[in-house]
Amino acid sequence: MKLLLGLLFLWLCSSEGHADHLEEQGKLKALRSFQFSCEQAMLPKTRSSSVHALRPADINTVTAIGSLQRTPGSGIHHEDPPQSTGKSLLEVSVETLAALISSFNPSVLHQSPLLGTKGATSESQAIDLLNQTEEIVKLMKENKMMDFQNDWKLITVFFSAENPRSSCASTEVKNCILDNLEKLKAVLDFLYKMVPKAFINLVDATELTTSFLAGQDYNNNSNPGWNECNHVGEHSTLDDNILRWSYQDAWEKLLNSERYNQKDDFTVVLQPSLQETNLLHRLGRGSFITTSKVQTETLEEDYASMAVGLWNNMMEPVGQKQPYSDTKMLQVHCPSQENPYLFTYRNSNYSSSLETSNTKETSQERTYGANISCSDRRPSDTVPVSVHNLKPADIRVIGALGDSITAGNGAKSKRYDLLDVLTQYRGVSWSGGGDESLSTVTTLANILREFNPSLIGYSIGTGRQDTDNASLNQAVAGNHAEHVPAQVRRLVDRMKNDTRIDFQTDWKLITLFIGGNDLCQFCSDPVRYSPENYTYGIQTALDMLHREVPRAFVNLVTIISIERLRELKAVENSTCPKWLMSMLCPCVINPEDNSNELKKLVYFNKMYQERTRQLVESGRYDTTDDFTVVLQPFLLNVSMPKTQEGFPDTSYFAPDCFHFSQKSHSYLASALWNNMLEPLGEKTIYEQLQAAVVIKCPNEAEPFLKTYKNSNYTYPNQTPNYGSQLLCEDRSPSFPPPTSVNSLKPADVKVVAALGDSLTAGTGIASDSLLDLDTEYRGLSWSIGGDASLANVTTLPNIFREFNGMITGYSTGIGSENDSNAFFNQAVPGAQAEHLPDQARNLVRLMKTDPRIDFSADWKLITVHIGGNDLCNYCKDLDHYSAENFVRRIQETLDILHSEVPRAVVSLVEVLDLVPLRQLFVDTEVRCPTYMADYLCSCVLTGEENSSNLMKVKEATRAYQLGVERLVESGRYDTHENFTVILQPFFRNTKIPLGQDGYPDVSYFSPDCFHPSQKGHSQLAKALWNALVQPVGQKADSFDFMADIVLDCPTQNNPFLGTYKNSNHTFVPVVPTNEPTEVIVATFAAF
Repeated sequence: MKLLLGLLFLWLCSSEGHADHLEEQGKLKALRSFQFSCEQAMLPKTRSSSVHALRPADINTVTAIGSLQRTPGSGIHHEDPPQSTGKSLLEVSVETLAALISSFNPSVLHQSPLLGTKGATSESQAIDLLNQTEEIVKLMKENKMMDFQNDWKLITVFFSAENPRSSCASTEVKNCILDNLEKLKAVLDFLYKMVPKAFINLVDATELTTSFLAGQDYNNNSNPGWNECNHVGEHSTLDDNILRWSYQDAWEKLLNSERYNQKDDFTVVLQPSLQETNLLHRLGRGSFITTSKVQTETLEEDYASMAVGLWNNMMEPVGQKQPYSDTKMLQVHCPSQENPYLFTYRNSNYSSSLETSNTKETSQERTYGANISCSDRRPSDTVPVSVHNLKPADIRVIGALGDSITAGNGAKSKRYDLLDVLTQYRGVSWSGGGDESLSTVTTLANILREFNPSLIGYSIGTGRQDTDNASLNQAVAGNHAEHVPAQVRRLVDRMKNDTRIDFQTDWKLITLFIGGNDLCQFCSDPVRYSPENYTYGIQTALDMLHREVPRAFVNLVTIISIERLRELKAVENSTCPKWLMSMLCPCVINPEDNSNELKKLVYFNKMYQERTRQLVESGRYDTTDDFTVVLQPFLLNVSMPKTQEGFPDTSYFAPDCFHFSQKSHSYLASALWNNMLEPLGEKTIYEQLQAAVVIKCPNEAEPFLKTYKNSNYTYPNQTPNYGSQLLCEDRSPSFPPPTSVNSLKPADVKVVAALGDSLTAGTGIASDSLLDLDTEYRGLSWSIGGDASLANVTTLPNIFREFNGMITGYSTGIGSENDSNAFFNQAVPGAQAEHLPDQARNLVRLMKTDPRIDFSADWKLITVHIGGNDLCNYCKDLDHYSAENFVRRIQETLDILHSEVPRAVVSLVEVLDLVPLRQLFVDTEVRCPTYMADYLCSCVLTGEENSSNLMKVKEATRAYQLGVERLVESGRYDTHENFTVILQPFFRNTKIPLGQDGYPDVSYFSPDCFHPSQKGHSQLAKALWNALVQPVGQKADSFDFMADIVLDCPTQNNPFLGTYKNSNHTFVPVVPTNEPTEVIVATFAAF
């Protein structure tokens, strides 16, 4: 039968097992949240003789060892629940594990972990782990309630490589790791020798200890030596991750060595590290010091969650264990009938992927040199004064900025020496290194030294950015784009203080490559690592160089398409440390294939590339003749190098499978050099990393490093003009003023207004980023905006202002519908047809009370467009968004205007067919935020091409259009001469714009690729104007974003806005009724 966890813990209320204590004292509150239902197991007749067949029911005693205690007390007893005074992780884990085991063996005991003296400092009172182990074993031996020799014991060892008592005097990181490993081995050796019948859980609590220490006052003199191992010198996130992995690597090798598997009654299993839980930040700040009962209970829940996670992993084979979860309703796992035992290395049939790391490197050391056959290596006859006349030999100073790639991390590391990735081999760095010569080491500096042997600034050997060896290679491992300005500051200071450099007259080459760490962490903080902030960091750095460094040629290398690193993790039996890869670059490595998270990564990556291109092509850095920034795009689309068997070739990577090996650095150097010699617009974008790169020579006729000027390259216009030209000769109003809506000339219109959704509100029209998408650029809106004039902003009001300069009602600037500058633009982002009647009422109220218009006498043009949001939600509620309801809501809106607004033309634009927009979100080559598809318009932009939901939306789109058409053509709104509704059908067939490459042209859209940009609104405004002057029956029923739309003019034969009557258009009349929807809906059955 099934046992509920709540019933299980009633046994724990007291040593006598009375249940009433549980309710009286509120004990074990933290343990009630877990779902537990296992088949009740009978106590086995015989206990297991092998630890590799150990069942939960075989366990008699549970205890733990570690340095995470907070209150005194010890002794063996039956389970006693955690108290409201607060208990440590060790205490709660022991009690939780014992409680779970009690469902299989009710007589299980738990040995409370040894605790330090309350109030004492960790430095003075913490119990040494080995001494603690000896004391625990002594207590178990002395306990008369257990048979020490024959009872099975579950012992969890919480070991921290960040122990506050660490005394790593050496600055060698490897020595620190070995020292900690020896301490752990001493503990495990003692248990192996002295404790029979034991299953040992080894849990890395490093991160928990670090989180706790991070929350303390580090200035406390009583704890001066904490965390010495990881604070020898300056450490980055890269250092921390490599060290953490190295500890895990060392421990797993230790356990996999079978050192503790020689006996059949003893084993040690490394369980997942506590660093993999999201609880640590909260625990770190309150795990040892609590101030309230609520905080204490919350911590108990968190500790219990970790303990249940530990239990669940004991039920999982080695190699299949899962990270701990912070879910409050954890499902407690049960032993299976097939595998009723706790998993060990042996019964898991586990072979470590790290076994290969014991293999000796057999390949011969090779050089990565190159030959250069350039005959002309001379400098200019006189030192050039223009950056556009700069020969390679004219470069006297070289510098580099960036992250660990440019710092050279792991570039010369042996294949399995992962800890050596922390070494920065700056001397072989692709853009800044200068070890040996080009014949043995290919770097940009060594290539330049073939032209000018007196080159200054390259780095040699190893070391961090603050060493003499680094010279002007000021790249910092772990840096993001936001840190580059600080690198520039150090670079400039070093150049100014170097007596070998004539700062004012020497020509300088500086290479900047940054962004990998931004992409690796963007998902943790999308705002901080947004494309805009990424570009801003680069812009700030380039601005500093432009302002402070004379005579400089700056290479800005485009960020690589980083998602291809995922291929290294995807390969089975790969030697890559996949867990470490996930730590180093979680936002790239961890997302599932085809997930929104992966789509978001691809989008951010493409936008990083696009924004840097726009920055350089803005001409911002071409204002003086002695400075330029050139974008070098050779890494734009480079693919993963492959072996002959088609697998990722790890020889191009450092042992962490993240940083580049010297082999790749050589390739990067050659490719960068070649890009520098190639004209803008003709630069090579390499597709294969392993392709041999032949080092090019300067063209004898044009021997200069290529810039926009000496390439005869014109940057695209960064401030396009979206104005239009109106060629109409007759712009006069009617005389006398018209009394009929069917005799209305454009100049007769005195008031414009609009109703609708985000399209009319102007959402994102001029936005540069997704962060700005909430901005409503009403002054640029296609149907109602009035910013500037038609010469530079094409909108419907600006066209009408060419006929009547006194027209009013248009919106300007930015803001919501409630702002005064919105005027009669009452559109609301997110609005659906059901919201339109309220917009109409607000518009009528504003018109009646605005002193600037003569409500009764002025002719008004009101543009209405709605329905996109209805279609985007259609598949979620077919009834609510039915065509019947849509038409009914449109009718209610038009009825309000018909009854309340005299002298009005209502231009009703049919609902836009949204389905073609899918092309922007399906094509992976398009720079669109595909991860936002569900948020923007889930019923249209997501799902398969022929899905039932999409088919329903297509049917609904046509039903919406036909339903509204029948409503308008019913004659309901042509009952008097001063009002009419004109249907504009040009949205029935929409054509997505395509660029020369065949992919959608996103310049017509805002950054979300859903709302039109100013370029798109300009086209919409032209189409709307032309529809207004086209006779009914001859109106366009399609719209092409890219069409060269010429503004039509009224003719002598047709000088009026086209209405049904003045177009001599006939349609089957339908007698208007108060409730025509039944008539309209009845026609839908045919569609």
